[in-house]
Amino acid sequence: MYNFIDMHIHSTFSWDSEMLVDNIVNLAKEKNIYHIGLSEHLDFHSRHKKSYMFFNYEECIKKINEVKNNFNNLSIGIEAGEPYLYKDEYEKYLEGKKFDFIMGSVHWIEDLSPVEDRFFLKYKNIEDAYRIYFEEEYKLLKYGNFDVVAHLTLVHRNGKKFEKEFSYEKYKKEIDDLLKLIIQKKIALEINCSGLRMAAEDLIPGKDIIKAYISLGGDLITVGSDSHRYNHLFFGLEKAYEILMELDVREIVVYKNRKPIKIPLPVKEIIKDEG
Repeated sequence: MYNFIDMHIHSTFSWDSEMLVDNIVNLAKEKNIYHIGLSEHLDFHSRHKKSYMFFNYEECIKKINEVKNNFNNLSIGIEAGEPYLYKDEYEKYLEGKKFDFIMGSVHWIEDLSPVEDRFFLKYKNIEDAYRIYFEEEYKLLKYGNFDVVAHLTLVHRNGKKFEKEFSYEKYKKEIDDLLKLIIQKKIALEINCSGLRMAAEDLIPGKDIIKAYISLGGDLITVGSDSHRYNHLFFGLEKAYEILMELDVREIVVYKNRKPIKIPLPVKEIIKDEG
């Protein structure tokens, strides 16, 4: 049995979450979760002004410092949406702020989200929708300036309803280009469990892509539930760990002060707070 790590959790400091930090911590202790990472939304897209204005950095840090007396194995981070499109705003926002980790995400392509049906219906060929999404992921990774790439194949979380034949082999060139860039930039690959409860019914990315990442030399992996609601908190972690063990992965990473800390699987030792 594992002591689980969940590095992708949204609290009420994210505009779209219902979960209080105190409750998340109490549930983590109750369920013997080893380490958690809060990854609060930070989006600059015009459709998401609420998100950018909503996140309160000072209050969030204050709350984190309070709960660390109760649960020390906690990392505070942000999930930045399309930072490559909003470089000036993003880089200015980071000035003077301290995060344990930053996730980079593609949540919007022009005026549509790649988890909406409307995104896929926009294209005559479903393959075009996937390839355009992968092009945006490449731009995100090329820019970098973050630590973890979130839900690399987010397009398939809902896209499975339209693209029944999605596979690593079908999109091998596009995916390999992404994986090589991830490794080159020393960015961690997130194994996102949200797809298990969505149309994809699989990890995001799935086993074949994780295997390809490892075969190309990748060795920085995080795992996260991408939860916004209590019934999704820690969901899918066991499945993710099982897949990683099958692929002979023996360590994943957590972040402190934007530095990766490799943790063996199964986890045996408690991380010491490095300040």
